[in-house]
Amino acid sequence: MKKLILLGCSLLLCISTTEAQFLKKLKEKVEKKVEHAVTENISDKAANEANKSLNKMWETNLKNSPIPMGANRVDISEVPQSYDFNWEYQLNMETKDGKVDMTYLLKEDAPYFGMRVPQAEGMFMVLDMDRKLTVMYLSSDDTNFITASKTNTEEEATNPYENSELKKIGTKNILGYECQGYETETEEHKFTFYLTREAPISFANMYSDKKSNIPKGWNADWLEDGDALMMEMLMVDKNNPDHNTNMRCTGLEKKSFTINKENYNALGTSK
Repeated sequence: MKKLILLGCSLLLCISTTEAQFLKKLKEKVEKKVEHAVTENISDKAANEANKSLNKMWETNLKNSPIPMGANRVDISEVPQSYDFNWEYQLNMETKDGKVDMTYLLKEDAPYFGMRVPQAEGMFMVLDMDRKLTVMYLSSDDTNFITASKTNTEEEATNPYENSELKKIGTKNILGYECQGYETETEEHKFTFYLTREAPISFANMYSDKKSNIPKGWNADWLEDGDALMMEMLMVDKNNPDHNTNMRCTGLEKKSFTINKENYNALGTSK
């Protein structure tokens, strides 16, 4: 986790094969729970509608989602009654397979954020860093389901950025915000990203990593504020250009939204 924060990628923007496998496994787990729910007197129609919603979700580019879904499902009682948001951060991600639009929902000083993908209609996800939860809300017609899993927060034994150098490059204006550019490389990747400290919101409250964790070749003074918002990132895979990814913020808007647990049925259990 630390490596992503230090990179200025607080959005968890690096696509991971392992994370994609997690999502696939979660799909299978949710589908099994829906099937099991039928035996618990949840109507066939509800189960069918939920399955259709799931199928639509996983047919999209969500298979490459950067969200680190945990594999350990938890009881819904661990999920707060509601999550409130007041900012929308819109992101476009482009790979060789095409473009995907994402909307991240934020709240000042809140240790969580939400995410929705227009291509996956009826799905909303929340990553709660304090509770170490990933919560998925699914809606299809009049049928609403919720499921939650523990997020894997174990640190990797090695830091691939430990011997890398962070270079300060030029600036650019993105959506009216002055952005400072940075570059860094590992044996496998090269990253170019732009951060702004002019935005009224950031992902800074999601994490508690300290400046002491910054790799040796990085200038800590550039990152010490911790409240910068990433506006653009280009990831180049040195071994496979097909994995190159370009991400750019396409909109930042103050907008309120609340999602309530009471409006959703817990898969395989009662609310």
